[in-house]
Amino acid sequence: MTAEIKNRISTAPVSPWFEVHPALGITPIDHLYNRLDGAYPKRWRELFPDAQSLQNWRESWVEALEDERITMDEVKFGIKECRRVCIHPPSITEFLKACRRSLDPLSAYHEAIAGLAARERGEVGSWSSLALYWAAVSMSYDLKMLTHGQIKSRWESVLAYQSALGVWEPIPDIALRVEYVPAVASPEVVQAAREVQNSFTKEPGFDHLRWAKRIIERWKAGDQTVPLVSLESAQVVMGYKARPDMNQALRSSNESLH
Repeated sequence: MTAEIKNRISTAPVSPWFEVHPALGITPIDHLYNRLDGAYPKRWRELFPDAQSLQNWRESWVEALEDERITMDEVKFGIKECRRVCIHPPSITEFLKACRRSLDPLSAYHEAIAGLAARERGEVGSWSSLALYWAAVSMSYDLKMLTHGQIKSRWESVLAYQSALGVWEPIPDIALRVEYVPAVASPEVVQAAREVQNSFTKEPGFDHLRWAKRIIERWKAGDQTVPLVSLESAQVVMGYKARPDMNQALRSSNESLH
């Protein structure tokens, strides 16, 4: 690219694409021009018959690259894709499409399942793109609980939406997992706990049938709110099954409730 173009006053907006990159020694947009010129000898250069047409290309492509939030890594991928599939020099539309990796929904689904499983194990997981990661995170519950057939349409929509965003937050680090380790009591502590427990059950004068007696007393007093199940249990515990008079009274009470 000639010095005339580089030094020419332009209406181009301020952009990192027009700033000299330390590692490249030239601006990223000029580096892109050179790479495409190398990929399409003569044919690429013939597209720009004069300085104005070249400057128009620079400004137009930088505007598109920024609008679509294309990164330098995506540009590298786009150049490789153009060499692979484009016989003729690409238009801006073709180049932008080449920069974005096409995610096959089915392959992405299986990658998402494996990635989420890895995250649960405390691993980062293998993610081919940020768009795929955030699509998986937004549908993590469904991906774990439902089959591919049940979420196929929604998964494809979410994946397409994330892919179209063009910019994503980085994949977060794995959160520290706090595992519960139950404490193991010493034999002395266990024995002391057992003694305390036994002190309640072996309390002198403790009536273990008190609950049953109270239920029977409520029933005898005419309390109709006593549940029949509780009354029958109390009857069995108190040994009333052997008393015909009590059994007959209970049957009469049951019939009156119906």
